[in-house]
Amino acid sequence: MNMEEKIKKFLEKETQKTIVDNKANLLELGILDSFTMIRLLNFLEQDLKISVKMEELSPQNFSSINNMIKTIESWK
Repeated sequence: MNMEEKIKKFLEKETQKTIVDNKANLLELGILDSFTMIRLLNFLEQDLKISVKMEELSPQNFSSINNMIKTIESWK
């Protein structure tokens, strides 16, 4: 399972909502809110061993799974 699939599975489990399109705006769909964002950041750091760069935590960078992947890959 790649990182994109792991993040999608995590968010679907956390929110009990299905993400149909990885380009979908998760904020507008109500999938990503402040509490889910905190759990997501913890998941990224603890489970996926990704060092989160706090200065890059913007709504645009985390608005969709595709944007998250693009942002995370820029941290490497």
